[in-house]
Amino acid sequence: MGTFSISRNRYQKIARISLILLAFIIVTGAAVRLSGSGLGCSDWPTCENDQFVSEIDDVHAMVEFVNRVITGFVALAVMVAVLGSLFRKPKRKDLILLSIGLVVGVIVQIIVGALVVREHLPPSLVIAHFLISMVLVWNAVELDYRSGLTLEETKRSSKGKLQKLSGLLVLCCSFVLVTGTIVTGSGPHSGSESQETKNALEVTANTADISVAGFEVERLPFDVPDVARIHGVSMIIFLSLMLAVLYKIRKSQLSSLPQAQNLLVAIIVQATIGYLQYFSGVPALLVGFHVAGATLIWILALRLHLSIVLPKDGNHSVVLSSSAK
Repeated sequence: MGTFSISRNRYQKIARISLILLAFIIVTGAAVRLSGSGLGCSDWPTCENDQFVSEIDDVHAMVEFVNRVITGFVALAVMVAVLGSLFRKPKRKDLILLSIGLVVGVIVQIIVGALVVREHLPPSLVIAHFLISMVLVWNAVELDYRSGLTLEETKRSSKGKLQKLSGLLVLCCSFVLVTGTIVTGSGPHSGSESQETKNALEVTANTADISVAGFEVERLPFDVPDVARIHGVSMIIFLSLMLAVLYKIRKSQLSSLPQAQNLLVAIIVQATIGYLQYFSGVPALLVGFHVAGATLIWILALRLHLSIVLPKDGNHSVVLSSSAK
């Protein structure tokens, strides 16, 4: 009787599922905030002091509870990723470490999520919650991409002008994400169900604390137009870098050209949504699309960078020749 093992292709499917779920929960987490359900459950890990499951007729509590259930599926997926890396043939140390990183990250997220609820949605913790999610997605993208490579391919890291430029592109993308969270933390959609708070924030745009239901709903003390302007400039720089990367890829005739083109289209659509939501009063639906777009762009930027730095066998010689240019 042979020992149980997992093939490379099957393990990549496991890694892909983990990535999809980690991206999906970012969107559902945004839905919790945008629907004003951040405090739908007043306790953690139970929804209320005396009950684990939320009341069905309490919409805000149910939205928050469903998001917690999805967290459970995410936790299960990353645990399967760890087990899969141990049974994968051939076994790879890099995949084991990356899968363990997912588990550690999810545990950290659960702790931060609990603090967000217990501390009544402070923007600093909400921002941390989102950015940790993006780090987890980064980890998952690495796991997904590397699991499709042979060990020899992972050791053929290419370094050159294009690789440095794509790395700078990822760095700029992360800065865009950070500035975006500051805009969000300074404006409406705090996650509280109080419409009065939302209206007050839309009017003042720089109020640090608004009293709701007996406690303070904190917001970052920045003027929204100012931080939105910084966010917009960072997006323009990101777009400019993307055009430079696309030019280099097209000139070198690399197979990653379709990925670069997809990322460019995503950036343009995302920028359009960003301006639309800003000038239309930040409607929740558009903000939700903007969060989903940010997650997609982050994934596309990371995958593009990896395809340039760690090219597959068929593209390795082409990338090496382009690096010298």
